[in-house]
Amino acid sequence: MKPIHRIILILAIAVLIVLFFSNGLHHHLSLENIKNQQVFLQEFYARHPVLVITAFVCLYIPVVALNLPGAMVLGLTAGALFGTLAGTILISFASSIGAALACLLSRYLLRDWVHRRFRKKLDRVNKGILEEGAFYLFALRLMPVIPFFMVNLLMGITTMRLWTFYWVSQLGMLPGTAIFVNAGSQIGRIDSMSGILSPGLLLSLILAGVFPLIVRRGLALFRTPQEVESLSADATPSPEYDASIQPQGNSFQKIVESCTDCGACQKSCQFLSHYGTPKQMAELFDFSSPRDQGLAYECSLCGLCTAICPEKLDLSRLFLDLRQSCVESQTLDEKAYRVILGYEKRGRSPLFSWYGLPKGCDTVFFPGCTLPGTRPAVTLSLFQMLQESIPGLGIVLDCCAKPSHDLGRSTYFTGVFKDIKDALAGHGIRQILTACPNCTKIFKAYGQGFTVRTVYEVLQEEMRLPTLSGAGTTFTVHDPCAMRDDHPTHQAVRDLLSGMGHTIVEMEHHGSRTLCCGEGGTVSVANPKFAAAWTNQCSQETNGYPIATYCAGCAGLLNRKSPTFHIADLLCDPQAVLNGKPKVAKAPFTYWHRFRIKQKFKREIQPEVQLTPAFRVPVGPDRTSSNQPINKTQDHLNTT
Repeated sequence: MKPIHRIILILAIAVLIVLFFSNGLHHHLSLENIKNQQVFLQEFYARHPVLVITAFVCLYIPVVALNLPGAMVLGLTAGALFGTLAGTILISFASSIGAALACLLSRYLLRDWVHRRFRKKLDRVNKGILEEGAFYLFALRLMPVIPFFMVNLLMGITTMRLWTFYWVSQLGMLPGTAIFVNAGSQIGRIDSMSGILSPGLLLSLILAGVFPLIVRRGLALFRTPQEVESLSADATPSPEYDASIQPQGNSFQKIVESCTDCGACQKSCQFLSHYGTPKQMAELFDFSSPRDQGLAYECSLCGLCTAICPEKLDLSRLFLDLRQSCVESQTLDEKAYRVILGYEKRGRSPLFSWYGLPKGCDTVFFPGCTLPGTRPAVTLSLFQMLQESIPGLGIVLDCCAKPSHDLGRSTYFTGVFKDIKDALAGHGIRQILTACPNCTKIFKAYGQGFTVRTVYEVLQEEMRLPTLSGAGTTFTVHDPCAMRDDHPTHQAVRDLLSGMGHTIVEMEHHGSRTLCCGEGGTVSVANPKFAAAWTNQCSQETNGYPIATYCAGCAGLLNRKSPTFHIADLLCDPQAVLNGKPKVAKAPFTYWHRFRIKQKFKREIQPEVQLTPAFRVPVGPDRTSSNQPINKTQDHLNTT
């Protein structure tokens, strides 16, 4: 908050307090006065119920928010005027809103000052709040021995989410609210506040507040070591680490300085809704520690936060930088990612990879890894459709190494992708047509000198669409997060669907604000719950319609929750899709299909140039099995 805004807010609060006391409201809000005015108030409420309720709420909320005298008396008044049930509901919401406002005031007026003076102590408190804050707050709300206003102030200087503070406060204050409001319905018999809460009742509330904490601590005793770890043991870097590690570039400092804590990015992100806003994370976590470095692998790197952020802060870049630092300092156990790295390695092996370049070829089709394995016939059909307008089209069966890129294995990725670029550029290739969103993103980011387009853009321009036997259906489109900013492809896919006679109903999150399907950034290894939550959220936004997408990985994952089809299935085998039976293979048969499609391309293309990539062995910071340095002058593509 800017200093001028803080001054204006303080002046506004001062004016409200002065008005409250100068008008003698503190004298009117006494038990004796309410008892004397009870009959008049009840009669006035009977004649003007809406006016009385509105005035009551407008008075009660600032009394709670500013800790003005009279909150307890107003609680009794609610019982006397509105009855136990209606009064409890009214006070529950009004008191929770007032408490949330008090928390906000503390956050905007005090937190920065407290953080500057007591940063280390506050960091420890915030870590406790992150892990068990809701339980502590619930206990404090149930135990009326600690003034509620102090709780509001203290929670305001922590990183607890305001929504968490609100609902836990409302739940925790509900028993005490019901007691006071119920007592208000018998206000004529009450002589003092102490008569409402007997020692036995106080003890009961205290035990109720402490009970959830006791249960939580007790369960912790029976957890396995793996369950106790807040981060996946496999995904957390090893204890040996370089204390100097920090995110590279200016992204870390920019986030600290520029994030306004508006919370917009948290609404649709499982990761940020759990850990806090970017600024809170930057202030709360020590990215030089092994435990906190592991957080980088719980972010899907999908970029939704940047698309939503008013300041356009790039948190995914921050965590990719941190991942690269982890790999460079050898603090990440890559065995946790052996499945995806093995998949990548096999994708570059001579068994499955192959470059077929006809005479005069300047354009190649790069389908990626998953599409040829899950849909070999569709992949071949796409190539043939493109060949109609590009007779000299070549084929490249290879892996772009995006898994290594996203894990932070930058040395290995740079070497692999350089091999691909050099091989293509060296044989006169100028245009890459991609079918995989991840390959598209990699080529557009690192493939300088090439024109990169998706096959969907090319096919949409040709508009040679299949004819359906019968009416089309209604689809909702899932845009892969890797294609978040690729607006021409967004439109091309929708035009293709419409051109085939289908209707489109958009998800809440689509286009530049699309959600990650749950596969992004290999987050399922570090935090499977986050990955599953993203998948579920995508499924919940379908409104019951089948999903059309243009990522084979997204299609496979989302199909577990909702019927999901690849746009290529609709283009190449539409009737199978409409019958609900597209031909989609699963591992291990995908490897057999990739081997067979390579052989088919070899027979049908009759290329002038054939290239087969040789293995590039990761070493150094990107090591897997070799301790020998890479000879960067070595030719890693063998011409046959």
